[in-house]
Amino acid sequence: MAHPYQRIRRLKYYLYKYGIHRLLPDHALKFGGHLSGLSRWIADHQHLGFSDFPTKDFQYARRYELHEYVITKVLDTQAIDFLEFGVSKGDSFRWWVKRVSDPSARFFGFDTFTGLPEAWGKFKAGDMGNGNEPPVIPDDQRHSFYQGLFQATLPGFLNTYDGSRRKVIHLDADIYSATLYVLTQIHPYLTPGDVLLFDEFNVPMHEYKAFTEWVAAFYVDYEVLGAVNNYYQVAVLFKG
Repeated sequence: MAHPYQRIRRLKYYLYKYGIHRLLPDHALKFGGHLSGLSRWIADHQHLGFSDFPTKDFQYARRYELHEYVITKVLDTQAIDFLEFGVSKGDSFRWWVKRVSDPSARFFGFDTFTGLPEAWGKFKAGDMGNGNEPPVIPDDQRHSFYQGLFQATLPGFLNTYDGSRRKVIHLDADIYSATLYVLTQIHPYLTPGDVLLFDEFNVPMHEYKAFTEWVAAFYVDYEVLGAVNNYYQVAVLFKG
């Protein structure tokens, strides 16, 4: 009688030989699996301090209510470093600069400012740009912008970055590759108490996928602080 492993190897032989991908498209299987995983993740993280789940009333601007909750309930009056990945025209970046008035706070924005480097859902590569220019933030000397792909700008920034103060990491790059890259690169600089904000978390094959792979690869301990728009925007406390 064949050993179970031998039967599995034999099954894989026929699946590869005759092309299982012709019957079960690779992307469809991946999407379905991550969609199911995201549903289970949401079910496991429903008892939050701040949430509107479930809701049929999607309002993108509600993300600022979540951000305000993080500031008042978690950050309090601490001086912070705010790092945003995916600045685009600077709407959320300006909100944080205006909301956090502490003169010692620092704000760092990373973006190509030429739009998405690859297609994302209905958006094409090049969408959501800002005319190849960083947004203008008048009357503020606390911010800096780093233009280019994260893979080109983030390593040099981190080489000289002092990450000892509390950080808010706003992940708004949308796409899986960019989100995963930032999470893996920024991980050594995170300290317990730092906050990660995801702006398109419930897209199964992008921010959610990047987050869960980062958590698994780095054995991340975290707490979900809040979520709005059916977990489209999510706030996570890094615990170690």
